[in-house]
Amino acid sequence: MKKKSIILCSLVVICAIGLITSYYIEWPVDFNKADGDIAKAAKFSREQVSEKLTNMEELLQTDSAFRDDIVTAQVVMQTRALQFGTLVDMSNEVAGNIPAFAEVLKDMNASREMVDNVASSLAESAEKLNAALDGEECPDLAQSTINASLAYTTLQKQNNLANRFIETTDKYLETAQGDDKLKLVRDQWLDYQQMTAALEGDKASAEALAKKGNLLSGEKALAAIANFGIAERIIVLQSCELAQALKLPNTIGGKIRPKVLESEISSVLLAQKEILAGRKINPHNAQKEVLAGRKIDPYNAFMIGNVISQIAAANNSVMLNKKGPKIEP
Repeated sequence: MKKKSIILCSLVVICAIGLITSYYIEWPVDFNKADGDIAKAAKFSREQVSEKLTNMEELLQTDSAFRDDIVTAQVVMQTRALQFGTLVDMSNEVAGNIPAFAEVLKDMNASREMVDNVASSLAESAEKLNAALDGEECPDLAQSTINASLAYTTLQKQNNLANRFIETTDKYLETAQGDDKLKLVRDQWLDYQQMTAALEGDKASAEALAKKGNLLSGEKALAAIANFGIAERIIVLQSCELAQALKLPNTIGGKIRPKVLESEISSVLLAQKEILAGRKINPHNAQKEVLAGRKIDPYNAFMIGNVISQIAAANNSVMLNKKGPKIEP
């Protein structure tokens, strides 16, 4: 029953991602406006973000750069939150009966409720952002956006769990022969952390992760995914697609041609069409519209990460103009 609930929650967030990304169809995003100079991240100062968030509804309609920053950050946060929770579930599936993984899995499972709460906060923020993009009045839009960013920031404090799973797997495989499912999950956590490093502009971590390398080829990883449930397959593949679009290292996204990856995601979505019956938006097609043909400088990932952190940091300043208690990061 618990697993069913998790899957349904995952599908709800998938649809929320679709709702947000669908607006790129009518609001085209020009990723090339940023020239890749990390120093220019200073434009996202705490004061500027605070000022803009208080006038967020108007700026979403009139300032394309601001709109692109907010929507892109929302997509990245939702995709990664969903990916984190899914990888926790997959880690339990592949290593739940291996004593060497008991401690890391215990800590992962202790964070599972928090992960679901983050997903819920992001879904609420997505709903309000969609409404604002559609011209509706959303007086709580700024605070819901901040809450989502704060929730995401809280989730990122658990990223050491990813490192621990990678290290535990590597040590375990020194004396044991793990199957491809275990190796796939280990590689997916590595991919997750490589995106973390890119979003945070952490070159040292990026280099250290690159040295660890992947255990499976892109082809073997794609084959191993077929041994997991539909919800897990969709989330992993869409995370790979996002990494591919951002030109970031990825076991599958870096080796499999975009059209092949697109075909694989489409086939999985078709297989679970009954679950998404009645939904007006296909989340994959929506995300495809966002990312198709974009030439994204690798440094832009850091710019996206900086937008997210600055939104969270602007919390107290924005709350000075609103009623209610401040939310501490």
